Amino acid sequence: MTELGARLKEARIAKGYSIDDLQEITKIQKRYLAGIEEGNYTTMPGTFYVRAFIKQYAEAVGLNGDELLETYKTDLPTPSSEDVSKNMPTTPSRRALGGRSSNKLKEIFPMLVVALFIVAIIVIVWTLYQKTPKESDESVDSTNELVIEKQPQTEQNPNVQVEDSNEPEKEVEEVEEVVEEEPTPEQQLTFVETQGETSTYDLTGAETYMVKVVAANKTWLNIRDQDNKILVDQSVNAGETYEFDATSLSRVRIRMGHTPGNTVYMNDQIVEFPSERTTQNLVIQFNK
Repeated sequence: MTELGARLKEARIAKGYSIDDLQEITKIQKRYLAGIEEGNYTTMPGTFYVRAFIKQYAEAVGLNGDELLETYKTDLPTPSSEDVSKNMPTTPSRRALGGRSSNKLKEIFPMLVVALFIVAIIVIVWTLYQKTPKESDESVDSTNELVIEKQPQTEQNPNVQVEDSNEPEKEVEEVEEVVEEEPTPEQQLTFVETQGETSTYDLTGAETYMVKVVAANKTWLNIRDQDNKILVDQSVNAGETYEFDATSLSRVRIRMGHTPGNTVYMNDQIVEFPSERTTQNLVIQFNK
């Protein structure tokens, strides 16, 4: 048994996991997990998988996989260029990117129609407001003209009573301007990119950030903040729902040990897993 294998096994036992438990969490066959503990890497399907399996094993038992790989890199087989090329992630096709753009346009179009409708209402109300005072002024001017025409008759006939000029003029009713409230911006979750098992999203238009995991199948859940600090590291059983308030953070990384059948929500909006990998990371950046 190598020093790396002994350290991983000790962490597994401290967590109270058996090899079968770890196989369920990581979805790595237990013969590969046993080979890692014994330092026997010949059982692996390829040298590329040695580092990937060790990192996944470490994170499942609460250790820093990158730190372990760096510490014991001299004890690990070096992957050949052929293994690396086989496991390089493929970039999304232009057709897929074009599909996302068209979907985004369909989401924005109803908002544009509503905004134009509101602007039209404001313009109509403003126009009516501008016309109303002018009509009131014209009526006042016409009243003054009538009073001036009657003044000569008053001089010829002193018995005609002159209207008291001190009588209060009728108040002109003011037209209140109707101001339409601007619609509150809606939350928008935008896909950015996928690199390997990690997919990145941008979130805008939200005031709170609530992560919710609905587990149809048992899975291991690991949540980290923008400083890569572990905030959640536990299993979620089938049929359970786990919620985490990330409002105070600027970024979260959600790692699922078993994605099939399980769903991640951000403020009750589903965050899609772009690939069919069993283990995936979702990075959500909050644009506050």
